[in-house]
Amino acid sequence: MRRYLSVAGMMRLLITGCCALAFWLLSSVAWADSISVQNASFELVANPPGLNQACAGTGCAFNDVANGPIPFWTPSFNASAGSFQPGSSTTYFNTALPDGNIVAYINSGSISQTLGVSVLPDSIYTLLVDVGRRNDVVGVNYSLNLLAGSNAFCTQSGSNSTIAAGTFSEITLICTTGASVPAGLLGIELTGAGRQVNFDDVQLSVTSAAVVTPEPGTLALTFVSLLVGGLLLLRSRRNQYLQSAAS
Repeated sequence: MRRYLSVAGMMRLLITGCCALAFWLLSSVAWADSISVQNASFELVANPPGLNQACAGTGCAFNDVANGPIPFWTPSFNASAGSFQPGSSTTYFNTALPDGNIVAYINSGSISQTLGVSVLPDSIYTLLVDVGRRNDVVGVNYSLNLLAGSNAFCTQSGSNSTIAAGTFSEITLICTTGASVPAGLLGIELTGAGRQVNFDDVQLSVTSAAVVTPEPGTLALTFVSLLVGGLLLLRSRRNQYLQSAAS
């Protein structure tokens, strides 16, 4: 005796097909890979000298690159920069720091870090950096740069005058590379020009730009074809069942 799929069985088959389609679509989505940044929130302090200079407010202290360079970050020639712990006072910031108790500061020049990997072709780089504006600072120009060797191939510039006094704001730099990329290892550079700009919680990720995403028309046609095919199969099975029952 022949067995025929019930209506419930056909619905399960159709649902299974739809789930397979959804899985195929999700598999075409690119997931970002995080790139390791050493001392990304500037909590590591050169010791000695440590934070060897006092400033106004409880627990406030800092150093400068002439006496205590920031671990894993390289200052530019004659840079005025260093590590800064604002402490518990609201003299400088009204809110908690984005990550930890210490930030980097730059009055002039830059700090940079080479990441030990090459720049990838056909990729999307996303750099996130919290940029701060002290309560006692009117506005300072800054830039976030991605480097290939010593050369910047992508830049986001601005002024922290657009940031509310006493707070930090997460600034995003997005850069898409083409089929050919500049030579040299990937790096991050943070610059400042004035008194003073602060940085914290540096994050970098990369995603392939070559992922093929189905066009909406193709997606709709695929879904409709799957649905119609399921309904036709259901109708065929039903007709076979009626013919068998009538014989």
